[in-house]
Amino acid sequence: MQQTNKKGLITALGCYLIWGLLPIYWGLLHHISAYSVLAHRIIWSAFFMSFIAILFNFQQFKKDCIHLKTNVSQLLLLFTASLLVSSNWGLYIWAISNNRVMDTSFGYYINPLLNVVLGVFIFKEKLTFAQWFSVGLATIGIIFISLQMGSTPDLALAIALTFGLYGLVKKKLLIHPFTSIAFEAWLVVPLAIIYTTYIDTSSWTAFQHDSFTAALFVGSGLTTSVPLVLFSYGARLLPLNLLGFLQYLSPTIALLIAIFYFGESFDTNKMIAFSFIWVALGIYTASNYTK
Repeated sequence: MQQTNKKGLITALGCYLIWGLLPIYWGLLHHISAYSVLAHRIIWSAFFMSFIAILFNFQQFKKDCIHLKTNVSQLLLLFTASLLVSSNWGLYIWAISNNRVMDTSFGYYINPLLNVVLGVFIFKEKLTFAQWFSVGLATIGIIFISLQMGSTPDLALAIALTFGLYGLVKKKLLIHPFTSIAFEAWLVVPLAIIYTTYIDTSSWTAFQHDSFTAALFVGSGLTTSVPLVLFSYGARLLPLNLLGFLQYLSPTIALLIAIFYFGESFDTNKMIAFSFIWVALGIYTASNYTK
């Protein structure tokens, strides 16, 4: 059991480390339109995730295909998941290309608490006083930063909301996660091809004149697929409370990268807003351990 948990911990940490470091990867493509980067991420993720889904469990992949073929409601959920995850990817890449990495960190910090609220309204889940208190603190943090900025942190909230809604839809999808991700990408591949073929064709020239950029495009499929495989493995071996605690590693790394790599400002107002979120997450995590 200890060996199993060790393997689960290593794979989960590997997943969250990759996700945390992704701003640096996408930052290397700052010279390319964010929409073209998104298009290539979709295209190459579709190829790599299909390969992984078939390689790891071909029989499950066939069962999932049959299930989708005979269940229209599941197809509609898959299409919805595809739109949500593509939107989330697009917002994330756009934020990094516009030097707003800190917004992505803020968004993924508040995402778990937003999931709690969605669970209350969608699934009628009951919260303890500590959990409601943590949601309240996070709300104060959002209101504080909104007042200081003169506007709501729309980008961070959009990232959190698209990922939160994506998680809700995934709960209702009765297929393997690898199969799901592969089809989610394939559903929007036509749009990605149309964009890079007819609207912004410049990205494909990298395969002739810029091997480094071309490699980054292809690698975007791996940076999407590999952490998902690691997460799936870690999720099977670790208890949910530990997995939930580890998820804060990614936005923490992203925050440090925003400050020390991209040179974004982290003034007192942002420190106060983030502090509300950190305390809220601490209370929420502690409440899960004491259940």
